Amino acid sequence: MTHGPDIGQRVRDMRRQRRLTLQRVAQLSGLSVGFLSQVERNITRPSLDSLTEIAKALDTTIGSILHQPDLPIAISRSEGRVAHQVRDSIAAYERLSTSYPGQMLTAIKLTVPTSFASRVFAFPGEQIVYDLTGIARYVIEDVIFELEPGDSLHFSTARPHRLVNESGAAAELLVVSTQQLFDEYHRVMPQVFLRDGAARNGAPP
Repeated sequence: MTHGPDIGQRVRDMRRQRRLTLQRVAQLSGLSVGFLSQVERNITRPSLDSLTEIAKALDTTIGSILHQPDLPIAISRSEGRVAHQVRDSIAAYERLSTSYPGQMLTAIKLTVPTSFASRVFAFPGEQIVYDLTGIARYVIEDVIFELEPGDSLHFSTARPHRLVNESGAAAELLVVSTQQLFDEYHRVMPQVFLRDGAARNGAPP
């Protein structure tokens, strides 16, 4: 999932129209110059919180920045979905969301086998996890959050985090994220890994 092709350009155009430098927008928004530069080049998907701060710095609204097209109506039938094996991993997922220009969310059903531990992730955005079956643990900045069926977890994905299943059964999770997690070849997107390259307790999910 990527931004609509005009969002980064629109942020840049608005900034230049107001004769603001990246450094000044960074000061006004509390965001880093590097992050804002990546937003303008459509490399990074900003969270809604980040977009709010950018809009304030540019004295405009989120709606003006997004200029989002009409949301298409799409239904995903269970019998028509395919479970994809994640490359270089024992985990699998099903895509629940569709793709369209300017979309803000992606949703998957993630199957986490027993004795599984992911690498460490950290990337701009937010994620909501709902436990469908089994027991799974999210380790966020070394704090453990254990999920049982019916539990949910909402967190900033900028915090270093990883997923673990140390129970005796597989777990199924509904994951909604503001960042695309897998590419068309079912590999974990490289930008979601923690930049220090730390690989702790296992392969990527």
